[in-house]
Amino acid sequence: MLLVDGFYPANSGFSLNKQSPTPKIGYCKSERKWAKTLRFMYLKQLQMIGFKSFPEKTQFDFLSGVTAIVGPNGCGKSNVCDAIRWVLGEQSAKALRGGEMADVIFNGADNRKPLGMAEVSLTFSGCNDILKTGALANLDVNFDEVTVTRRVFRDGHSDYLINKTLCRLKDVHNLFMDTGIGRSSYSIMEQGKIDLILSSRPEDRRSIFEEAAGITKYKSQKKEALRKLEYTEANLLRVGDILQEVKRQMNSLHRQANKARRYQEMMQELSRLDTSLARHDYDQLTVEIRKLETEQKSLLARIEDARLEINTAEGGIHEQRSLLEKVENGIQTTIRDQSDVQGQIDRDQDRIVVHLERIREAEATIQEAEKESAGIREEHHRSAAELNKLLEHLRTASGTLA
Repeated sequence: MLLVDGFYPANSGFSLNKQSPTPKIGYCKSERKWAKTLRFMYLKQLQMIGFKSFPEKTQFDFLSGVTAIVGPNGCGKSNVCDAIRWVLGEQSAKALRGGEMADVIFNGADNRKPLGMAEVSLTFSGCNDILKTGALANLDVNFDEVTVTRRVFRDGHSDYLINKTLCRLKDVHNLFMDTGIGRSSYSIMEQGKIDLILSSRPEDRRSIFEEAAGITKYKSQKKEALRKLEYTEANLLRVGDILQEVKRQMNSLHRQANKARRYQEMMQELSRLDTSLARHDYDQLTVEIRKLETEQKSLLARIEDARLEINTAEGGIHEQRSLLEKVENGIQTTIRDQSDVQGQIDRDQDRIVVHLERIREAEATIQEAEKESAGIREEHHRSAAELNKLLEHLRTASGTLA
């Protein structure tokens, strides 16, 4: 059963009484003086792709006169209601009769493969005066027709779109706030919810009446403002603590500031003294430089004289070197001659040694010859004596013979 405040079929009648402070929608024939003439915002179209038992693209066009969807058990009537709740931002898989959000994706059948995405689009028409869609697009004019789309993938990624423009879940909630349309508002009533509302605590029923009265948005804004106020108060407490800590540190900071001030004064005085010292050193260095320049000029003159003397000495040295080369050449010639003479002497000495050896051998031979000659003389003397004897005998014999 679908009941929507400000969300009726196009041909239904609706009137407001005088106690209504600011009528949202409707046209009152009997009270023309105060009632505003506005078009009704109504559900125009519901389109599903891959959502639960609707694997193919399924489109419901809610034309004039449509007040109910009927069908046998198991045909998907509850899935249609779940699709509307889901596209409006339902985050509880249990409320959608599932274990996890991926359960809303078509999981396959005997003759169909599972899908990887589920998408539901809900289209409303006549929204100019109800839904502030111009603020979302930074426009001054609201859209007459609004399409809210939600898609989810098996990896957990999901998208929200308003008129094919990506947005946040918070934008969807803010868009339908105070319209009676939403995942937890009174526009969707499941089986047994009316009994649950009637038997619930007054505090639980109060939220439904606040939604119908159009103050939910303001309560939400109040809650957000209170949250910001608490955050601001916490910041103020931290600021107070910081101020106390700063106050405790002020004396130390003052002392440090005085030290810094004295330090700056001393640094200025030090800078002045450094400047004076640098000037004094500069003057002294200037005098020394002038002295050194004078000495440099004198030394340069002496260097020039020494260079001339060196050049003259180098000329003499060149001549001496020429003479030295001549002497060295003569010495080399003498050395070569001496070497030749020495060689000749060595050769003569070798010949002398050979001749001396020959002389010694000749002397030895002479001595032996002398010895042999003495023997021969002795033999000669003996032979002469014998010859004389023989001659004597011969003369004797001759005399005898004669």
